Amino acid sequence: MSKFIQSSKEQGQQGTSFLSDVNQSPAESSQTQQNINVTRQQSFGLTETLLNNSVTSLAAASIASVGSGHVRAIDPNHCYKMDHKKRGKCIIFNNKEFAKSTTMPARDGSDFDALRMREIFGDLLQFDVDVHVNRTTIEMLQIVAKAAAEESNCDSDCLALVILSHGGDGGIVYGTNGFIKLEVLIEPLKGLGCPALIGKPKLIFIQACRGMQLDEGANASDTKRGKTAATADTAYKIPTEADFLYAFSCPPGYFSFRNGKQGSWFIQAITKVFKKHGTNLEIMQLLTRVNQTVAMEFESNSQNKDYTGKKQIPTIVSLLTKDLYFTRNRWTED
Repeated sequence: MSKFIQSSKEQGQQGTSFLSDVNQSPAESSQTQQNINVTRQQSFGLTETLLNNSVTSLAAASIASVGSGHVRAIDPNHCYKMDHKKRGKCIIFNNKEFAKSTTMPARDGSDFDALRMREIFGDLLQFDVDVHVNRTTIEMLQIVAKAAAEESNCDSDCLALVILSHGGDGGIVYGTNGFIKLEVLIEPLKGLGCPALIGKPKLIFIQACRGMQLDEGANASDTKRGKTAATADTAYKIPTEADFLYAFSCPPGYFSFRNGKQGSWFIQAITKVFKKHGTNLEIMQLLTRVNQTVAMEFESNSQNKDYTGKKQIPTIVSLLTKDLYFTRNRWTED
């Protein structure tokens, strides 16, 4: 806006300068100057009108804070509706101990992850959080199916599912008694199986290995690394796979690191980024910063040399159809 005003002033000054180059009588020059002054006042009046209209338009639009003294206008036509009575349900599976038959070891440090995710989704993002510890695959599926069938989903913005467990190749995650394919676990959330969440975001966060491959990393100079930088009454169909977002701690086939005393790299990064930007940035911006945090700030250091000096990068799979902001402009009592 200030640039627009400055530009108008500069144009006026240029007009005055132009007069001095024109051969006119004093009376003609005086009359011409008066006409230009009137034109300049009209120009500033138009500028003021445009500015007022811009402010009115901004006030009518949704605004998201993106830092001290900065705002970003959000087009509601391209954003998920996030002003229902409730934010929605967040289910956290914290599977840390497993039957001997699975050959899976205990997941030390998982409680730190569960506590952090409960804080982020409950206290910060305002979800109704349910934490389930050491559940079998059948119990996990039943819990997801029950959440999908809840009537409260009609009054909710979205749903989140957090899985803290072992995993493996082929898209599997572990319950305490064995594994289940992720696509089977979330099937109740799709399409007509969960009609109240059709067109609403379903967010799936998975902290689990997806194989045993290790990321050796690649050397890069510090210099380069530091400087790189439909209407409501219209009937229409939505793909059953639409409006899902999957945030994996690692790519397919790779090992995912977890510290027994601090928790996993992935959840530590989510905590850091979401605490700072969780109610300001769009979800893909948030998760991209999570990727950067894991990639740049973590490296393995193990007594086993085969696991030392390794890196990790989370993986984002978005089937969302709109932008998603976790605005905090309701339910809060001052």
